[in-house]
Amino acid sequence: MRSKFFLYAPLAVTLAQSFPAASLAENTAFASAVVKGAASSARLLSAGPLQGGSYRAAVEIALAPETITYWRQPGEAGSAPAFDFSKSVNVAKVEPSFPAPKHIDEAGTIVAGYDARVVLPLKVTPRDPNAPVTLNLVLDYASCGKICLPARADLSLELPRNGASPHAAAIAEAERLVPSKLTAAEAKKRFAVSRNNADGSWRLRYLGPGKAEDVFAEAPEPFFIESTRAGEGFELKLFSGSETAKAADATLTIVTDAGAFEAPARLE
Repeated sequence: MRSKFFLYAPLAVTLAQSFPAASLAENTAFASAVVKGAASSARLLSAGPLQGGSYRAAVEIALAPETITYWRQPGEAGSAPAFDFSKSVNVAKVEPSFPAPKHIDEAGTIVAGYDARVVLPLKVTPRDPNAPVTLNLVLDYASCGKICLPARADLSLELPRNGASPHAAAIAEAERLVPSKLTAAEAKKRFAVSRNNADGSWRLRYLGPGKAEDVFAEAPEPFFIESTRAGEGFELKLFSGSETAKAADATLTIVTDAGAFEAPARLE
C-alpha cells in the first residue's frame, strides 16, 4: 500500500487535546475522555458489563464536515487506523472490527473509508474475568479534508462491571454493519471470479441473494487491488507496486442491499 503524504504541523503545535465528556458520570462509567485532533475527535465507549467471557466496547471517531478517515485497507493511497492496546490492564486480547466502508473520491483518487462519525467495535477478552479491566489505547488515524493530517489519541477507560450503557445501541448498530465472514466454500455460492485474458484483470459476478452494491478488495503487501463497477459486475485489477501482478490471495468484502460479507478469494 502506498502511503498518502501528510502535512505535519510544527512540533510546537499539539495535535490532540483531552476534553471531558458533557456528563462526568457517563464519562467515568461508559466513555473515555474525548481527545480532539484536527477536524476530528476520538474516544472509547463501553456497551456494558461482561457478557459470555468478553466485553463489548468500541472506538468512536467523530469527523468535522467534509472530512474523511480510512478503512483498514484504504486503497491506492491513505493510512489505515492503528491500534496499540499493549498498556491495557488485565486484557488477554482485543479484536477490532470495521463496519463496511464506502468508496470516496478524494481529490481524484478513490479510497475506502468513512465520511461521517464511525464506531469501530471491539471485543475485549480479559485475562481474569473476575478482576477489573482497563483499556489503554494509543490510536493513530488520519483526518483528511482539504489537507490530510495525522491524529493521535491516547485513550483510557476502565470497563464497567455493572450498569446499563447509554452507548449500547450505537455499538450494537456498528456491530450489525460489520460484514459477516464466509468460508471459501460458502463464498462459491455468492460470487464467481474469472480472468479477463485481454487485459489481465478479473471479473467478479455476484450470484445473490439480493443485489451487489459495492466491492472492496484486499491483498497482503506488496499487492494492491483496485475494484471498480463493470456493467452488472465488478472488475478487479491486481498491482504490485506500480506494476500489474499475475496472482495473489485476496479478501473480498461485498456490500449488498441485504447486508455485507467478506470472504477469501484466489486471483490467478
